[in-house]
Amino acid sequence: MKKSNKQRRAEIKARRLERAAASAARLRLPDVRLPQPAFAFAIGCEPADQHVLQQYNNTYGLLPDFYVARPFTCRDCGAEELWTAKQQKWWYEVVHGHIDSRAVRCLACRRARRERLLNAAPGANLLREKTDRLRALGAVKPNARAVAEVDAALESKWWSLRVVAIQTMGRWGGAENLERLNAFMAARAEGGRRYFSWERVAADAAKSALMRRE
Repeated sequence: MKKSNKQRRAEIKARRLERAAASAARLRLPDVRLPQPAFAFAIGCEPADQHVLQQYNNTYGLLPDFYVARPFTCRDCGAEELWTAKQQKWWYEVVHGHIDSRAVRCLACRRARRERLLNAAPGANLLREKTDRLRALGAVKPNARAVAEVDAALESKWWSLRVVAIQTMGRWGGAENLERLNAFMAARAEGGRRYFSWERVAADAAKSALMRRE
């Protein structure tokens, strides 16, 4: 009996999940005949570029030598999914997602969520609207009103909006903005209770904004 495309996709997905589980099991008991990174690459993992990871991640933990496929359960629909090693490499090294972030939604649920946000009534997603506005301001020469909007965003209750404001300042450039970015970096908190603080987040955002200008 000929199988439908849906059935074939389900079988492919099941095989990928099985391979991911098998790879994880082999990594827990590595083959002593191969060095650890070489062993990981031999079973289909992706090498990690630690130079890139170090530029965009500030963590006390160790950065990975490689990425291995990770099974996960979709937060919205409960489907069993697989976050492949190649997808992880793109997320961490191209998009510069934080090394501690993980996939939580399947592709269908990500698309559905994106569609809901795009079609939301005006004001229903105020954070997104403000974020889009700031990013648009970063693409044009600043004026007094734009500078006032960025200053107001830096006082927002949403840290993510403050980060976009810092990115906008980096895109504008200019001696005054570059001086403010360097001031954010100088105020970075190190360790202790203040490690998870706005000062640390602002410093990391400022560092990234300055690197993008280089």
